[in-house]
Amino acid sequence: ARRLSTHVRLPPMLVATHNMMDGIHLGSLLRVYTALAQRERPAFVGALCLQENHSGHAAQVAAALGPPHRAHVSPGAPRLALVYDSARVSFQAETVVQLPRLSVVPLWQRLYTSSTPEQKVGVVYRLEVDAGATGGPPRPLVVSNFHLDSAGTNAHRAQQLRAVHAAHRAEALALGGPGAPAPGVLCGDTNCFSFHRPLAGRALRRMLRPLQTDLGMRDVGAASDWPTHYFARADEPKVGQRIAVLFGTLGVDFPCRYDVVCTSLPVVSQGQEHVAGSDHDLVWAAVRVDGGWPPGGDAEGGWPSGGHTEGTEQGA
Repeated sequence: ARRLSTHVRLPPMLVATHNMMDGIHLGSLLRVYTALAQRERPAFVGALCLQENHSGHAAQVAAALGPPHRAHVSPGAPRLALVYDSARVSFQAETVVQLPRLSVVPLWQRLYTSSTPEQKVGVVYRLEVDAGATGGPPRPLVVSNFHLDSAGTNAHRAQQLRAVHAAHRAEALALGGPGAPAPGVLCGDTNCFSFHRPLAGRALRRMLRPLQTDLGMRDVGAASDWPTHYFARADEPKVGQRIAVLFGTLGVDFPCRYDVVCTSLPVVSQGQEHVAGSDHDLVWAAVRVDGGWPPGGDAEGGWPSGGHTEGTEQGA
């Protein structure tokens, strides 16, 4: 990956998102998470947002990363989790957001998802980041974690994301004041799909555009536009997933970029990790937490382009 050369008094902060595919291959995932954290040192884990969490899995992620990492799982959103370095980041509060719900799941989509419409939620976390050598009080940070419906249309998913956006915006303005929202990260699994990948890409850009115009957030994966989801890796029990894996062995897949990290903080570097133990890759960015707070560009007023890292999973 390319790195932005800059003089900082604090190491950058890692923010990342990953759909764990129910932790079916949890041991494999843990190796990816720990390899990323070790490789990107001295950056620290500020917010690893996880989707499809199961009981105890997030705690195992924190344990694998080692002290002082902690996991937070809301009782109101047990399938979403946050893992962070508690020596640098402190958890303050959260808001669970009820997302618009489908009235009915189309028949063909029941092959790979529930036949009953699911009540999806997002979570907006209020965190504080230690100012460290820069002095002064801890700095507020708003992080939103979401997993949009796999059922329904991209228009429905865009409506769900607007609900997360509205809750995130309210928290950011409450902390930062009118016209100066607190810095933030919004990340998760959009499930933005089309059989024609360019159409999916356009739909995703439309979905994310309000985050930039309203909150000054950038989609860190936009430049590379690498797919993050592969049906051929969907090693799950539903009939649809089994068919997808079968077709994948024949070389037929419809990869799309589902997973996003959007932030208003300056990006030092960015990347994507191949995760064989999930149908989703992990997407990450290292962001500056000194200078540029509240949000702004890099030291020269622009936004660093970063780079793409195709990580490799350590072990089987």
